[in-house]
Amino acid sequence: MRKIVVFFLFYIFSSILYGQDSTSIKSLKAELYNASVDSTKISIALKIADTYLKQENDSSLFFYNKALETAKNINDQKKIADILFYLGYSYEFFNEHNLAIQNYKEARLLYIELKDSLKEAMTNNYIGFCYTHLYNESKAIDFYLKSLSIYKKLKNDIGIANNYTDIGNLYYAQENFKVAEGYYNDAFEIYKRIGDKFGEASSYTNLGNTNIDEKNFNKGLEFFKKSIVLYKEIDDLAGIAIAYNNIGDTYIKLKEFKKSKSYFSKALELANEIKDQDLRSLVLLNISDLYNNSGNFKEAIKKANESNKIANEIGNLEYQGLNFLNLSVAYDGLGNFKEALNYYKKYTTSKDSLIKIDGNKKIQLFNALNKLEEKELTINNLAAENEITQLKYDNEKKLIYFLIGAVVIFAFLIILFIYEQESKKKAYNLLEFKNYQISKLNNEMQEQRDVLKQMNITKDKFFSIIAHDLKNPFNSIKGFTELLIENINEYTEEKQLKFLKVVKGSTVKASSLLNNLLIWANSQSGNLKFNPQKIDLKVELANVISFLEIQAFNKDIKIANKIQDNIFLYADDNMLSTILRNLISNAIKFTQSEGRIEIISNTKNGFTKISIKDSGIGISEENLKNLFNIETKKSTLGTSNEQGSGLGLILCKEFVERHGGEIFVESELTLGSTFSFTLPNWEKANQSNNIKKLTLNV
Repeated sequence: MRKIVVFFLFYIFSSILYGQDSTSIKSLKAELYNASVDSTKISIALKIADTYLKQENDSSLFFYNKALETAKNINDQKKIADILFYLGYSYEFFNEHNLAIQNYKEARLLYIELKDSLKEAMTNNYIGFCYTHLYNESKAIDFYLKSLSIYKKLKNDIGIANNYTDIGNLYYAQENFKVAEGYYNDAFEIYKRIGDKFGEASSYTNLGNTNIDEKNFNKGLEFFKKSIVLYKEIDDLAGIAIAYNNIGDTYIKLKEFKKSKSYFSKALELANEIKDQDLRSLVLLNISDLYNNSGNFKEAIKKANESNKIANEIGNLEYQGLNFLNLSVAYDGLGNFKEALNYYKKYTTSKDSLIKIDGNKKIQLFNALNKLEEKELTINNLAAENEITQLKYDNEKKLIYFLIGAVVIFAFLIILFIYEQESKKKAYNLLEFKNYQISKLNNEMQEQRDVLKQMNITKDKFFSIIAHDLKNPFNSIKGFTELLIENINEYTEEKQLKFLKVVKGSTVKASSLLNNLLIWANSQSGNLKFNPQKIDLKVELANVISFLEIQAFNKDIKIANKIQDNIFLYADDNMLSTILRNLISNAIKFTQSEGRIEIISNTKNGFTKISIKDSGIGISEENLKNLFNIETKKSTLGTSNEQGSGLGLILCKEFVERHGGEIFVESELTLGSTFSFTLPNWEKANQSNNIKKLTLNV
């Protein structure tokens, strides 16, 4: 009836789990009171917080915050980052995933400043795991991929493998078993190479589950049995019990009831030995299902009642409902239709309660996620305002220095005029020269004012585009969430899911638009640094394609990476990623389902031309003229009604030109489009006398 999937979350911070300290909380508090050194106070406060972790939520959080306050007083950035991570873990432990994300993200920013890549990668993984519990799969996969990228740079095999497992679990939960199996296989190969027996065994269990769900029963059973061998080597009784249970469940599907009973008995014996009540209840539930399938209805009733008693004790409503269903089937098999109907009503009531609880939980989590995103947006706005204020302050300070200098020069000229009459002519010429400089400065200031005026006009046009394109997704989110809230009891599950998919799609659109907005704002403010380096084009493109594979998969579009090997560019990694991501995303947007996209390259005269060719709907001549012009920019719906602002192409043009390259497009209506751009090669840039020009900040 049910099998178990092994979910894998890699915890590097062993320091967070001190275990139950044998020292009493009372004596630890006395030590904290008498401690005089701040680092000692922090260490003791963390021990007290950890001791409380599995007992009292409020007390645990109190002492974590006390440790954080002390770390801030001594301005120890490393300790502040670690304690913020501990707080995130605590909130995650208590299922407060939105608060966990908030603390993890603060810790992540400090790890980036401290250049602690290992902890940054680990924190990204934790944030991704929390987003899976907030039903935000796009955010989860984004942070998993960030974590994976860093672990790959660090060549940290265990981190890479664990991210593969977590990503596989994400796809498994979405019932995308083929993709999940691919990630589980990648993880398994790494675990096997580094000799991680538990990782190998867990991968076998997960691979077994994906194959069973795809009806490959023999292959699935083979994986389960391999996992048992490894679990026995490391003496992991829980892992063995899980494998036995999954095998028993599989044999029910194959109608081999004798084998199924044998494996369930082994699983139940181990569950009793390790005193795992949840596992006991599940195995008994599956045994009841086995007896129903084999026609032994009295034993089915007995086992269902045993399972239900445990499920009541541990508060597992899902197991209770399934036991009611087993009891209904058993009594129906015995001809006691009254009892069968009675238990079926209990089953449907339990199922409706679970659906209602799950629905309320999803709404609460969605609201919590929105609040978290609003808070992040507020923080970003405040940071932007602070940068503007600082810029004004710096400009005013420069003006004051200039005025002081001018006053000093003027006073010096007066002194020369009084005491050195013979130098009148020289002083006059000097004054005339100063006037010329001031005039020249005024002209330059006027030119700067004209440039600023034009920039303001461009900014106003840009924000009018953003305001228009943001309105649609947010109106969609607001409208459909209101419909769901007001009609939650009237809509079917299918209709609710349809509305939630619309809300999710609108959220992704708004997120993409805001991401481009932030990149553009950083570029225009001068905060976006241009750091060119040696980049393997084929590897960079593969990373971008992996990030967009879900978007292409949803439209059944094939992406062919035909970039030649050993092409190394002299480019900024983030800017190149933004260019490729926007152009490929646009190609997917304007290509029909089952279409094809090709990415090819051609090297000539020290530059490489990269072309993204699609089989989409093409672009009219009128629109081709204004593709890269913000003054006449307007968005166009994709083949699946995807929306956009057109800001991505403007960013692409700006970033390509920062590299000294060019961007251009060829297109015919109904026949597709080809977007091409050029970037300098590493060898050419490395030999050029103009390399200083290429390393200027944006």
